[in-house]
Amino acid sequence: MNTRPERQHEDPASEAAHVITRLAIGLLLIVAPIASVGTRRAIYVLVPVGVALTLVAWLLEPGSRGSRQLRAALFSTLGLLLIGLVGWAALSLIWTPFGTGPSERFVKSLSTFVLAATAAALLPERTRTSNLYLLPIGVAAGAIALIAIALFDPLLAGVRADPHVSVASRAAFGIALLVWPALGALAIREKTGVAIGLAILAVLAELAAGVPLALTATALGALAFAAALANADATGRAIATGGAALFLLSPLVALLLYAAIPPASMPAVLVPAISWGDILSKDGLHALLGHGFDSARLGIAAGYLHPSTPRSILFEFWFEFGIVGVAAAALIWAQAARRAGRASPLLAPFLLAGLIAAMVMCAFGLGIAPVWWVTLLALDGFAYALLRHGQSRQRRPAVVDIPPGD
Repeated sequence: MNTRPERQHEDPASEAAHVITRLAIGLLLIVAPIASVGTRRAIYVLVPVGVALTLVAWLLEPGSRGSRQLRAALFSTLGLLLIGLVGWAALSLIWTPFGTGPSERFVKSLSTFVLAATAAALLPERTRTSNLYLLPIGVAAGAIALIAIALFDPLLAGVRADPHVSVASRAAFGIALLVWPALGALAIREKTGVAIGLAILAVLAELAAGVPLALTATALGALAFAAALANADATGRAIATGGAALFLLSPLVALLLYAAIPPASMPAVLVPAISWGDILSKDGLHALLGHGFDSARLGIAAGYLHPSTPRSILFEFWFEFGIVGVAAAALIWAQAARRAGRASPLLAPFLLAGLIAAMVMCAFGLGIAPVWWVTLLALDGFAYALLRHGQSRQRRPAVVDIPPGD
């Protein structure tokens, strides 16, 4: 007589939902990073398709997770601060001097984050740990593709072109951003050796592309990671305070440099900061209210602002949103960093390292205006959401953990 227990077959709809969810994750976190190495526009097409697939998977296996998670996120302190900042940005469209262009950019940027948040909310509450491997696979494949381009097409890989234009430099920034959740996924699976190899591969790709800002972001992220391993909560508090101070006090530094350094002896590295100080000295009331959403990017493009004007989230928030927007951004940063420091001991170092890497790239070369960069930031948020959903399944139950009779 066969005494083996009869296996319970999975619900076909549930299995289909898992397959489609994996396809969506692969599209967002493998195909998108690889495609960004070769073309600029693929990422704008792949993100909506990936979100649509998560919606299909949710429809096959519906539940309350989507609405519940979105509602909890929106009504948290961080969510309410984000809603306030988005509302102020929308209100600033009233006084922007550049017509309808900023409105179109606002809709594109907001819809990108909404799509990523929707995809994250529709993820299964406990994603299969095998899905976590899609994160490092995507980063590794993107890094290998970038190294190949650097070896066989050096003109494409260099940053002699503007990083906002060069496809390879965009890919390097994407790798510097996404490598931290990818390393977190390997840590959850206890693949320490593979994680070290992936980190080395990412650095080699950034070196091959010749993108100093991406390398700097990775290095400072590694310092934050090491500090968080020792004390994540204290590191989170320090990052929260330092980042908020950077938002609030950076224009004072720019004004002091502008007043202290004569133009004839101005070091090249300080030219953007001194250009900001010059703008502040003439800005009047706009320094408090801002010029309106997207006015920094359009101001440079139209010749209203000098080409040396800093490409920095610090300048853009002050110039576009004034003190109200900057205060909201400082509070959002402080909340995000403190929450990251209080995450589980396994995830907190990767969260803090990712925050530092993103801030370095946003504050010292990329800003927050380019849609491609906004899209990568949204994908990074989705990757961390996947990481959080997968952490609870990091350990399979041993035989002794299974209650009698199960």
